[in-house]
Amino acid sequence: MAQLELSTDSFTYADLAKTYKNFFAPAAEITVNGNKIPDGIPVSFVRVDTTVEPTADSFAIRISNAFDWQKSEWNWLDLFAVGTPIDIKLGYVDKFAPVFSGYITSVTVEFQEGEGAVLLVRGMDLSFFMMKGTRMQTWNEKKYSDIVKEIASRHKATPHVDDTPDKLPTISQNMMDDFHFVQHLARLMNYDFFVVGKHLYFRKPLTQTTPVVTLKWGSELRSLSIEHNLAEQLTAVKIRHWDDKDQKVATGEAGAITKLGSNSKTGKDVLAAIGDYTETLYMNASSADEAKNYATAYLANRAMKLVSGTGECNGIPELRAGRYLKLDGAGAKFNQPYYLTSVSHMLDSDGYITRFKLGGNAI
Repeated sequence: MAQLELSTDSFTYADLAKTYKNFFAPAAEITVNGNKIPDGIPVSFVRVDTTVEPTADSFAIRISNAFDWQKSEWNWLDLFAVGTPIDIKLGYVDKFAPVFSGYITSVTVEFQEGEGAVLLVRGMDLSFFMMKGTRMQTWNEKKYSDIVKEIASRHKATPHVDDTPDKLPTISQNMMDDFHFVQHLARLMNYDFFVVGKHLYFRKPLTQTTPVVTLKWGSELRSLSIEHNLAEQLTAVKIRHWDDKDQKVATGEAGAITKLGSNSKTGKDVLAAIGDYTETLYMNASSADEAKNYATAYLANRAMKLVSGTGECNGIPELRAGRYLKLDGAGAKFNQPYYLTSVSHMLDSDGYITRFKLGGNAI
């Protein structure tokens, strides 16, 4: 499969417009099992969804006129067999960039009035296989990052893993699949976790925040909506745990929130002006530092739900979940960098568009 990975490149919109011939004549390049599919296959729709949520990246392809009426047989079923590796690039004219690398997991045949016989091909990335099966496993005197590297190796994924601070006496994977177990570890540390192609990312939050591109309302964005919402916000988080050394219940409290962008207030700051809204959790922790890390991670995760948004622009294959995007032309408070939590690419007879969801923690 193509070596799709999370790029750190940054572009101006003018650079992208020049590369992609002013976004004229959108097209897809699809490779199945290492071979580019023939140009004559009538692909009428392509969609690729990427996300940092605990689900797999996925694709859907619609192929029209897929039935041979003379032979009474479906065309291309052998080509698009389930379990086959597939790579998708999107772009314009003869310039393409990879947006998906994974496997075909579903093939559906349909007869539809007005459209004839249709072949629907769907698939997911490596995350799909990381979600298969559950495990019972225990590690002693290991860091979370050590375990994530071991799991990445198990699935033949290239690890991009930021070190976690402490070795813990015991870490258990208790009847969980590998994907959701790593997701669980990421949430405990407030780390980003996602898979891109054959690459597994387990990284500290708000790192590599250089925006892919700056998009301006009024010229480069087709639609934009940004919301500030206090529903998930807290002023503090405390973790109560049993201290084996002192044989008593101890408490760890969350530290400061690292802000994304130049706005000055987090949800914690806004609520603190109204009152004290502390959430207390009971968790296993082997030390005061571990409890504080858990509390800080929980608060930081909630803080990133203060700002959310959606937008749509011309199809830009470089946009994907896990990167950052900067907005312009929306007013100073909203002209900020945002975390891309979800990106969808859609190509059909009407053209190629990219829709995205955003997250942030400062207003």
